[in-house]
Amino acid sequence: MEKLNKIVGENLTFLRKNSGLTQLEFGEKFSYSDKTVSRWEQGDIIPSVEVLKQIADFYEVSVDFLLTEHNETADFFKIIKSTPNYRNKIILITLAIVFLFSIAVTIYVASIFNLKTADLTENRWWTVFLWTVPIAFLTIAISVKRVFHNRKWMLIYMSCFVWSLLIAAYITFLDRGNYWYLFFIGLPLQAGFILMMKLK
Repeated sequence: MEKLNKIVGENLTFLRKNSGLTQLEFGEKFSYSDKTVSRWEQGDIIPSVEVLKQIADFYEVSVDFLLTEHNETADFFKIIKSTPNYRNKIILITLAIVFLFSIAVTIYVASIFNLKTADLTENRWWTVFLWTVPIAFLTIAISVKRVFHNRKWMLIYMSCFVWSLLIAAYITFLDRGNYWYLFFIGLPLQAGFILMMKLK
């Protein structure tokens, strides 16, 4: 029984940290104090079957997932693949990205028809694709956080969002000057993302 308490505690800790919640925030979702959550995670006590079911539903994993020992390297992909609606959620996120790029293609094609000259090199609307990339990364980051409750991967995609946004701005305005120093904006943000990923 003591081993089971420890396994459940480790899984609860992993899922909570993975979702970026404090013990207090997690406890409030189930009307328990942070002290109770701490005792669960330390393996002192184990939540009732009813509470385990509520927690499993919240993270969209099975109760069996909470009761089973996992490798320390268990990661985001292992968790989301254990969710019943994993495939549907991935499809919806993919459709959102496809929709974004469809809008970009539509805007670019419309700009070609509106071009008064036959010289396509004068058409600067191709940059719409550059700006679609950071929007796509932002969409994925929000989806990963809200749908899969995963802070680590959200921060990774936010990092991709920031750098792709800076690259898009740099290339778009390259003909007006070399704004290479724009990339300095990304350095403190990137450092912040790395620190947040290591935050306990």
